[in-house]
Amino acid sequence: MKRLFIIILLTALPAFASANTVSCTGTTEELLQCYSGEVKDFLRQWVRAWGDGDIETYLSLYSTLRSPRDDMSRDDWVVNRRQRIGPDKDIEINLKLESMGLEDSGIFDVIFVQQYRSNDYRDEVRKRLFLVREAGDLKIWKEETLN
Repeated sequence: MKRLFIIILLTALPAFASANTVSCTGTTEELLQCYSGEVKDFLRQWVRAWGDGDIETYLSLYSTLRSPRDDMSRDDWVVNRRQRIGPDKDIEINLKLESMGLEDSGIFDVIFVQQYRSNDYRDEVRKRLFLVREAGDLKIWKEETLN
């Protein structure tokens, strides 16, 4: 069965140039502009892996240094995700980006509305991801549901 994955990126920030055309120096706003394309590509990869049921790629997008949730250990979180994500789940995910920020510590703060649908469940929630760089790659450090 063919799956549909859509990311709709809406933001109040100005249009961003790719990291290849913007110098990654300067103010926080200039750095955010520089890296925004990379962050959006990361979100697309996350949605694709999740929707495809590619659990190994999905898990690889999260930091191994901590659980992305405060209410469970990383090991428990991995077990939970393995139970919920797989190629047989027929998952559709849509994201609507609300905001993207860059903290002085280098952590990206991304807020979006997530529409989720599978064969037996659907919801719409606001989420926040905190992204960090580990060994040069973006990883999800923490994930929160805001509503």
